[in-house]
Amino acid sequence: MRTNIDAQTMRQLNKYTVLQWIYSHENVSRADIAKLTGLNRATVSSLVDELLFEQYISEIGQGNSSGGRRPIILQFNARTGFSIGVDVQISSVKTVLTDARGHVLDRRFSSLRPASHGAFREVMLQVITEHVRDITAQCPPSAHGVFGVGIALPGMVNYQTGHVHYLPNVDVQNWNFTNALASRVQLPVAIDNDANCGAWAEFLRRPVESLVFINAGIGVGAGLILGGQLVRGHHGIAGEWGHTTIDAMGLLCACGSYGCWELYASERALARYLKEEGVPDGDPFAPSFMDSALINAPDDPRFQEAFRQVGHYLGIGIANILNALNPRYIIVGGTIARASRWILPEITSVLRKRAIGVNKNVEIFAADPDMVAIGAAGLALSRALPLTPLPVLSQLDVGRAPIRSIGSGTILNDR
Repeated sequence: MRTNIDAQTMRQLNKYTVLQWIYSHENVSRADIAKLTGLNRATVSSLVDELLFEQYISEIGQGNSSGGRRPIILQFNARTGFSIGVDVQISSVKTVLTDARGHVLDRRFSSLRPASHGAFREVMLQVITEHVRDITAQCPPSAHGVFGVGIALPGMVNYQTGHVHYLPNVDVQNWNFTNALASRVQLPVAIDNDANCGAWAEFLRRPVESLVFINAGIGVGAGLILGGQLVRGHHGIAGEWGHTTIDAMGLLCACGSYGCWELYASERALARYLKEEGVPDGDPFAPSFMDSALINAPDDPRFQEAFRQVGHYLGIGIANILNALNPRYIIVGGTIARASRWILPEITSVLRKRAIGVNKNVEIFAADPDMVAIGAAGLALSRALPLTPLPVLSQLDVGRAPIRSIGSGTILNDR
C-alpha cells in the first residue's frame, strides 16, 4: 500500500529519515545512507547539504576506503539546540537542560511545599517558570536555541492534548496544564506521565524491544516499552500500576480503591514501616524525608528493615509485571531507587519466588536520578525533531527493501 503525499512533504520526511540515520549511528557517510535507506545518492547529497546548512549535522573528517575517494563522515550535532526537562514530584521540582543527545548541561532543584492541595497548581507553575527562565538565560548559544520544555507529572495525563486527567496525591483533576505553562514560559510545552518519561530516557540510552521503568516515590507508576514503542493505552494513561491491587482487603488509597501497590512500595509506605519499627513519625511529603532515611540507614537496622519491606512489596508488584509482560529490563527509578543498596537485593529475592520461568532472570537495576527529567527533555525534543533510535549498522541486512520510520508513520516511496 502506497501513501499519496505531495513532493514537499515527501522531501521533508526523507530529510528526517537521513537525520535519523545520522543521529542513530557513528561514522556514517552519504553513500552509507543511500544504501541503507534506498534513497538515491543525489537525493541524499541534497538533503545532507540542507542539514549541514541548518547545523543539525557536521562533517568530521574522512573515513576509510578500499579504493577510490575516501568518504566524508557525518555526525549529528548534539549542540544544534537544547531541551528543558522537568520532573515534578509531590514535594519537589527538578529541572534539567540537555543537549540534543540528552546530556545534562545544567540543573535546578526546588522543594515544593504548597500551603494546601488547592495551592499546588499555582506553586508548581511558579517554580517551573522560575527554573525555565533561569536556565534559558544561562543557555549556551546554538543554531536552534531551546526546542521546548517537557514536563513529567505524577499521574494520569494525555500527552497529545496536554491535559491533566488526575494527579491523585494532590487531587488535581481536569486541567489544561500545557496552555497554563506555555503562556508563562513562551516556549512549546509537552507533558507526559513521569514513569513514561523515565522509560523513554532509558530506551534512548539502550534501545531494546522491551523494558519497564518503575518510578517509585510518594506513589508508584510504570512506564512500558513494548515492541520498541512506548505503551500509552487508549486514553494515554497506561502504566498506573501503582493502583493495581495487591491486597483486596488492604489500606484505603487516595484514588478511592483499597490495597493499591503504591501503599506498600512507596515513600508513604516507608514512613509507615519506620513508625512500626519505633522511629518517630516522619512526613513522606517533606523533601528531607528520604535524605534523613538514607543518612540513618547505614547505622540503624530499623531503617534497613523498613527499606527491605519496601523492596519486598516492590518485588511483588514487579513479579506481576514480569509474568504479564516478560520485558528484557526492569529499571527502578524515583526517590526510592536511592536506597537500592537495601531494596534491590530484596526485590531479587522476591522475584526468585514469584516470577515464572525465565522471568526470574530478568536484568534489574537502579536508574540514574536524572532519568525522568532527561526523558521529559527528550519528549520536548521529539516534538521538534522526530528522532528515535535505529538499529546499528552491523545488525542490518542492507539487501532488504528499505523501510524508513518517521515518528509513527512509514515512507514507502522515493520521489
